[in-house]
Amino acid sequence: MISNKKLKKVLISIIAVILLFLLPFLATKIIYDNIFKRYDCQNITLSDELENIVLTRKNFNYKCKNNDLTGFLYECQKDKKDTLIVLAPGYNACCDSYLWQIKELLGYGWSVFSFDTTGSCHSEGNSAVGFSQEILDLNATLDFIESNNRFNYKNIALFGHSRGGYAVCCSLASDYDISAIISVSGINSAMEGVVGASCKHIGNIAYANYGFLWLYQSIIFGKDIVDMKADEILSSTDTPALIIHGANDSNVPIDKFSIISHKEKIKNKNVEYFVCANPKNSGHTDLLFEQDGTADNTLIEKINDFLNKSIKQKGLE
Repeated sequence: MISNKKLKKVLISIIAVILLFLLPFLATKIIYDNIFKRYDCQNITLSDELENIVLTRKNFNYKCKNNDLTGFLYECQKDKKDTLIVLAPGYNACCDSYLWQIKELLGYGWSVFSFDTTGSCHSEGNSAVGFSQEILDLNATLDFIESNNRFNYKNIALFGHSRGGYAVCCSLASDYDISAIISVSGINSAMEGVVGASCKHIGNIAYANYGFLWLYQSIIFGKDIVDMKADEILSSTDTPALIIHGANDSNVPIDKFSIISHKEKIKNKNVEYFVCANPKNSGHTDLLFEQDGTADNTLIEKINDFLNKSIKQKGLE
């Protein structure tokens, strides 16, 4: 029979082990939830050009799990191509953050469908949930577009920024008919992105908490989604992809956990890479913009050329 003294020691040991596990896990949850809190639209003043495309866009609502997502269809009115670009926004961004890019794409003949992710702006959700949430949001968006006969567009191309740049790569792991993707400032995996974001809050100690971060995300999304890596998915397909990154990106450093830092592992021969090196706009988001806040036309032109070539190459014109 175990003595009361020994039993007490055993109980104390069990409680200590539980606390050693629970306290870091709870700390992880608090930090994680703070990073991915809900993001609401900022008031912006629209120029006449942008106000016109906002007034003429078509609004849609559709489900991702229990939340309504809001999407917007911007249709090219002149010299329209038979391709719809689905635009996946970055973290703490929304549809309206990319209106200048949408305007330029419309000018090249592309139509665009953009959406607000779970927990942001026009869409429902108490929080942004995590990096992997945009994979689910994008899949729900593609399902909605497919259920509407692709709005009568023959081809679907994807354009994602930051977290969206990761999500568009992950979409290739599903059975969607995607003609080409453009990934801008993308992270290579959700884990790399979360640890990188956590470092801004608690420093390099975030790496010591890697296991708890992985466990918490796996509870939310499931292991298969959390473990998705852009380089592995790109290697498993021959879908044309353009990977763009800023040389001076401080949010997703080009030489650390970006997709482009893994390019030696990517076996898809139809993947192209472009580094924005201009010091004036070579960061995480500003690479998309000119100094006056309009879209970087050089970058949009490169995207336009890539899409034209990729769709022609696949015989989809």
